[in-house]
Formats: sequence, C-alpha cells, structure tokens
Amino acid sequence: MSLFGLADILIRPRTSKDHHPRHTAVVLGERRISYAELTDRVLRLATGLHEHGFQRGDVVAIYLKNRAEYLELVFAVAHLGGVLVPMNYLLRPAEVAHIVADSEARWLVTEPALLEGVSTSSGPEFLVVTDPAAEAAVEGAATVAYDDLVAATATPPAAHVRSEDRALLQYTSGTTGFPKGAVHTHGTVLFNALAQVVDFGVSHDDVHVVVPSLSWAAGLHCLTLSTLWRGGTVVLKPTGGFDADDLAALVERHGVTTGMFAPSVIRMLLDSGAPSARDLSSLRLVLSGGEPVPADEIGEFKALVPGLDLHQGYGVSEFPSTMLHLAAADVVEHGGAAGLSSVVANVRVLREDHSEADPGEHGEIVVRSPATSSSYHHRDGDPTTAVVDGWLHTGDRGFVDEGGFVHVAGRSKEMIVSGGLNVYPAEVERVLAAHPGVLEVAVVGVPDRRYGEVGHAFVVAADGAAVDEEDLRSLARRELAGFKVPRRWTIRTESLPRTVTGKLRRFELVSST
Repeated sequence: MSLFGLADILIRPRTSKDHHPRHTAVVLGERRISYAELTDRVLRLATGLHEHGFQRGDVVAIYLKNRAEYLELVFAVAHLGGVLVPMNYLLRPAEVAHIVADSEARWLVTEPALLEGVSTSSGPEFLVVTDPAAEAAVEGAATVAYDDLVAATATPPAAHVRSEDRALLQYTSGTTGFPKGAVHTHGTVLFNALAQVVDFGVSHDDVHVVVPSLSWAAGLHCLTLSTLWRGGTVVLKPTGGFDADDLAALVERHGVTTGMFAPSVIRMLLDSGAPSARDLSSLRLVLSGGEPVPADEIGEFKALVPGLDLHQGYGVSEFPSTMLHLAAADVVEHGGAAGLSSVVANVRVLREDHSEADPGEHGEIVVRSPATSSSYHHRDGDPTTAVVDGWLHTGDRGFVDEGGFVHVAGRSKEMIVSGGLNVYPAEVERVLAAHPGVLEVAVVGVPDRRYGEVGHAFVVAADGAAVDEEDLRSLARRELAGFKVPRRWTIRTESLPRTVTGKLRRFELVSST
C-alpha cells in the first residue's frame, strides 16, 4: 500500500495547510528558491533520472558541498523509491571509494571541486556532475550533466513508497575501523523530523540556517527537514571555512530564527564579538550538541540575545538525531546533563544484565523509537543491528538523576567529538598501523579549548625503525579526512599500557597527556 514518504514533505497538494508555492524555500547567497520552483526542479530531476535508467531501489551517493542541488536530490531520489547515501565532502579518495563500494551505489553525484576525491575504483555506473563544462571520467562510469537531468519535462513515475522502504544509509565509523551504513526508512526519517516539529515548535514562520554540511546528520536532520515540512525557509551557509561574522551577518540579513551550532561555533561567535556587532534578535532557538556547552557561555550568549532558547541535544547517527535535549533553563540545576527524552524516544539506562539502573547508577544508554535505524547495511551478508528487544544500544554510558535527566558519563565506543564531528579511534589507528615502522598505535581524545576534543596519537615504534611524526601525519592526511588526523602526537618505544588480558588501558594514556 502506498503511504506518506519522505518526498511528501515537499511535494504536497494545494489542500495542505502549509502549501505556499510563492514562499521562499531555500536561500543560498543571492539566490532565493520558492517552493513552487523547488518542487518543479525536484520533479524534473526525478524524470531525468528515470529517463537515464534509474530504477526503484537504486542507491545514490552524494558527494557535494552545501548547495540547493543537495536538497533537490534528497526529494527526487525519495520520490523514485531510491536510497540516498550522504558522503562528507572532507573525505579522502580511499574513504569515498569504500562507502561507494560498500553501499553498492549505482549513482555518484559530485561537483568539479570534489572530483579529485572520486577514485577510479569507486565503481558507480553513473557519475553525475553539477557543472556540465567539467570534464569528468571515472573508470566504468558514464558521466551525466546534472543540468541535463533537470531539463526533463515529462512527469516522473510514482514510486508508491511504503514507510518501511529504505530511504537513507547514514554512514558512521565504528570500532572495526571501517564506516558502516545505518539503514533508515522513509518512516524513521519522517518520525525524526516530526519529533522536532513538536519538540521545538517548528512553524511556517521559521527561517533555519544550515551551518553544518548537509552530509552530516546535524546538517540535514536537525531542523532542516522539519522546517521544509512546515513550509519555512532554509538558509544554506556555503561550505568551507568558518567566519563568525559571516554567520552573524546571515542571521541578521535573513532574520534567521533557528540554527544548529556546534559548541565550537558558539565559542567562536562569542570570541569574535560578532553577536554584539550584529542584530541577532530574530534568533529564538539554537540547538547544540556533541559536548556540553558551559553554563557561563550559555549565559553570555543569552545575555547578547535575550529571546534565545539554547537547547543542547544528544543523538546518534542511528537516530533520533536529538533523542535527548536540555533547555538553557535547566542547565543550572542539571548542569552537564544531556537532557530529557524527545517526544518520540523512550530512553533508559541499563545494567549489564539489561535491568534498569537506579537513579545515579551508571549503565548503558539505550533508546526505543520509531525513528531508530532498522539495521546496518552489509553488502556481503545479512544486515547487522544494535537493536536488542526493540532497544537500540548506543554504546554510551551514563546515568539518570533524580529529576529524570540523562547524563552521558563516557563513550564505550571511544568516539572523539572534535569540533562537532565524530572521530573513531579505530579508523585512525587502522591507517597509522599500516606504517612499516609502527609496532602499536592508540588514539585517544584529549580536551581542547577550540574544538572540545582533539585526537592524540600514541605511536610505539618498532625496534630500530625511524618513525617520524611528519611522515605519520602525511600518511593520515592521504587516507583520512582532515578532521580525523590527530593534532597531538607521542612517539615512544615503551609498549602501550594493557590489562592482563591484553586490553588497551586508554584511560592511562589520557591521564598522561
């Protein structure tokens, strides 16, 4: 049976309460795109893809910076019953090739500035490039100009998607050192967006600025889709390089009401003085996440923007992207807490025997939600899952206080959050261990004023090997996105600290920094 799908957020009949064709949907630089224009381009793109052989279930990898075409692809692919794979524009060729191959993407969409990141071994059947003048060649792939797809005029076929149909593979690294794709359906993505409409009062009057990359869960899934669902306006901040005054100017110029600002962005805004120099009074809600924002910074921000409600969120790539959130008013009494659960999330803290922990007792944070990923994609076998008896096990440890607020005490997955971006030590360690002079390697997160955390690599050199920090850094830069490269290094001959069973004692490395 045909049900409400992701594309129905945008493609809606005139009977819809939030149907306003002339209202601005997307702003990028000087370009303003109305809902009528965006819908028309999405349907044309869907038609063009269909005419070029797109089939229901096709996987489309998107390797783009923030641009209007990104949102067009989200809805066109969903309308055709395809599966979207967002790829971080910072990824290196080997990382791109892995995701394209692992996801079994038939299509890869990119732009000229990122073509050098597309490996000839990636293997998509079709390479779609946004600039028709760009000469692109990927071995085995047919190059298609994006504008040629949008030039189609016929009506695209209806996919008749069901809520349980796959719509998205959100790739996240893990303890194995290789990224894995969390499988999201139309239903899980829609529930995630709908929860934000309820939790944060998203309305037709909202103007949301997208600061993170749309390839990140924080970019596309934190208020962006929910704003478009309600008929509001999405302002895309151009990708690359952060300037606090540029962001403040966007807020002032467009009357921005909501935004997703990582703690590092808030710090840079405050340090720059931009909030004092610009009129940011239109801001009503800012979401932040990845690490707690100190109470003094929250107080300073709210003093500069009196009407602002700053919420700190906690979520996972498996969704909900904001399964917990903490309002600024609760920071003093529940300082350091991740918050209370979303309207579509039941959150608990469990002991090892899966019984519920008492208030103040530490355990694993688990969540049950209609927005949670159904499984992880696995091209060579049966899909795997972290869901047990309906509960997604996050791998994070924490506790619940007497007021019901959840506190995140540590990451059993050992993830590092640097500038709002997730870095998994195993992935970095796998690359560094390939160096012939490296005997052992461990990467841990250490505090950093600007980024919250940065990676510190402890490298044990093999006997007689000459291991140079710059060589290791160059190796990491060739194989990994820049934000994953450790910023601090310790090269030693002494073995890494381990338990009697051989397990690495990471806490000793952290305490030694």
